[in-house]
Amino acid sequence: MGILDNIKNMIFNREPKDDSFMTDDEKELREYEQYYTPQSGVAEGTYSEFVVSDVFSITGRGTVVTGTVTGGVFRVGDEVLLVHGNNDGIPTTIVGIEQFRKICDSVSEGANAGFILKDVDRKQVSRNDIIKKK
Repeated sequence: MGILDNIKNMIFNREPKDDSFMTDDEKELREYEQYYTPQSGVAEGTYSEFVVSDVFSITGRGTVVTGTVTGGVFRVGDEVLLVHGNNDGIPTTIVGIEQFRKICDSVSEGANAGFILKDVDRKQVSRNDIIKKK
């Protein structure tokens, strides 16, 4: 093996890297990326996904989930499934979307947002749950 072969092996080696210098958050993200592969739809609107980072309740408004849209577009009124653990999904509807205290009609991939969910109890949702369109 020559020097170029060694460099190619170093660049294209897919072996796990030493994670002893990583923070807990970076380790958690690496574990998450190992087991989770987002799907993508062929046509626009066929697949949308939101990863929950926090959950709380607002008196008079309902359960709010905050997180990131990892694929597609979500709109107010969309019927979605809340996937918690290994269940098939809890059907619900997005009744409101907010970004940094600004009310929105829709959010797309890459956006951080808060969804107000209809008829969902705070105890039914936790961090890293997935919300997807039906």
